[in-house]
Amino acid sequence: MNRAMTTADWALLLTAALLLGSTFLFLNIAIREITPLTSAALRTLIAAPICWGLMRAFGVRLPCTREGWVALAWLGLLTGAIPFGAISWGQQHIESGMGGILFGTMPILTVVLAPLFLAEESFTRRRLAGGAAGFVGIVLLVGPSVLANASTQVLGIAVTFLAPLSHTLGAIYARRQSGLTPPAMATGQMVFGAVILVPLAFAFEAPLDLSPSPAAIGAILVAGVFCTAIAMSLYFVVVRRIGATRSTLIPLFFPVVAVVLGTVLLGERLPLEAFVGLALILAGAIAVSGRTPGA
Repeated sequence: MNRAMTTADWALLLTAALLLGSTFLFLNIAIREITPLTSAALRTLIAAPICWGLMRAFGVRLPCTREGWVALAWLGLLTGAIPFGAISWGQQHIESGMGGILFGTMPILTVVLAPLFLAEESFTRRRLAGGAAGFVGIVLLVGPSVLANASTQVLGIAVTFLAPLSHTLGAIYARRQSGLTPPAMATGQMVFGAVILVPLAFAFEAPLDLSPSPAAIGAILVAGVFCTAIAMSLYFVVVRRIGATRSTLIPLFFPVVAVVLGTVLLGERLPLEAFVGLALILAGAIAVSGRTPGA
């Protein structure tokens, strides 16, 4: 992916980052009363018909070939079932800031893994340095003290890390599916995510016994509609437009979204290191988004 990112690319990327970055806020509300696998399954069940409606509005249909359905099943597993389940379960056992730090590893993972599977993606020192700078920026923005509690959150960290790792592999896999459109990929992702997560929720939890409050129901509805259906539809558009490596700029902005929401909605004040972190994230984003070679 050699071309420079356009204003439209940045607009789509930042909108996807805003919606996806808001997921943690609403899930934190929902999982207090809705069990993890059930929360993850509900996200896919809510999002699937919306993604299908968006797909049909764009005049797109699901694939008719076996290969197409196999590809959608892999996307449902890699970018739906595993990340949604891991995030929901992990939110109970780690600080939300730690979740942001773990997702900040995606640019580094992609810089290393994407060239192994995609001919158009190249490994460069500048991109690796950019991903590393962005990761350090996330740590500073979230707060270095979060890492001090890592030893007591080992299992939660390990499970949650499956989400960015699986999402990275899913983005690389999605980039290789030239025969599938972004609306079809988003719809298939949710359908197969539901096929996997709903049976797991009934096997390990008791979804029908839950009595969530209106606040929890509202939170999971917002997470399903805006942070999942619309956000993932945009995500696949971004992957198709700018490539797997540069699409991982999205999680770099997750903690930025959280900080902005906290500042605007809660009146929180930022310490000096947070501004340094924001600057490093911006520098890392510029380095990762640059054109190649030399990018």
